[in-house]
This record gives sequence, C-alpha cells and structure tokens, in this order.
Amino acid sequence: MAKKLDAQITAVDFLPEFLTLLEDAADRAGLSDRITTLTASMEALPFAKSEFDAIWSEGAIYNMGFAAGIRAWREFLKPNGILAVSELTWLTSQRPAELQAHWEQEYPEVDTASGKMAVLERLGFSPIGYFPLPEYCWLDNFYEPLRRRFIDFLDRHENSENARAIVAAEEKEISLYERHKAFVSYGYYIARKVA
Repeated sequence: MAKKLDAQITAVDFLPEFLTLLEDAADRAGLSDRITTLTASMEALPFAKSEFDAIWSEGAIYNMGFAAGIRAWREFLKPNGILAVSELTWLTSQRPAELQAHWEQEYPEVDTASGKMAVLERLGFSPIGYFPLPEYCWLDNFYEPLRRRFIDFLDRHENSENARAIVAAEEKEISLYERHKAFVSYGYYIARKVA
C-alpha cells in the first residue's frame, strides 16, 4: 500500500510482535522510510485532530463496535478524508434462526449494509462504496488457517477444559459459516468525512 499509493503509513496494533513482522517486511521491500509503527490500543489513539488523509481498518473495528469506532476515528481525519473499514454484515434481510441467534449474541451490532451505511451517514460520513468480501476471504484466509492451529493450541494448553471450549466455539462458528455463507460476510465500507 505504501508503494502503490506513494503514501506515508502509520500502522497501529496493540501486539508489538505483529508490528515487528511488518517492520521486517517493510525493510525487505525498501519501504522502511514510508511505514511507521505504533503499539497502541485502537480505543486510545494518540493522534492529532485532522492528522490523516485516510484510515484503513480490516477485521478490527468490531473490537470497539462499529459506531464507537467510526465516532472515535472521525476526528483524526482531515475534511473529506476517507474511512475504509470492514464489518460483519448480513447479506439478506432474512436468515436462518441459528445463524441470527449466534451473531446477535457474539456481535449485537451485526446489521445489513443499509444499516451500516445509515450509521456512517449519522456520524458525519458520506458513503462512497460497499462490497461484501468473497467466501475465500473467510475460508482460505481465516477459518482454514485457524483450524490448522487447533491441535497445536490444544497441545500448548494441555487439552484443558478451557482450551477445548475455545476450539468448540470456533468450530461452531466455522460450521455455521460453511452452512450459511449466503447470509453473512464481512462488508467493506468506504466513506468520505463530511467537512
């Protein structure tokens, strides 16, 4: 992204190990001068008002909640700045009861794209675009790599009851997605801050 956009990027994560991996990759790509890393919580960012042209967040805003994240991050964008975030999204107005119950318990802010667009508009953004992420993003890039780590995870935690419960919960979610992927996905939202 830094190279394609000829941009300066500040990458934020609360886990320094991930930032170290990014720093190493940036160094190998000759982009160290364009990428700055910051170990911080997304809920307590130390940035100035109107500091950024764009904020990009993939698979993370749910940690704060969609509306709370939009509200908190808006001040860091310049007038007409771009916000690009992915968010759990219903793909249809009707869905299987077991899927609805699961996601309403796990993430009560799950909604349709029109509901998410309304949040963006209410919080001072003009939506530019939206698209649902394709199935391979969930299956090939998330759930399958997660599944491959279950045995090691259980071994590291000596097959404890808590570890088994975590794996069972993840397996349930994966199974729900495999059976009902026509009804839910991550949606990617792009919006412009209204000056």
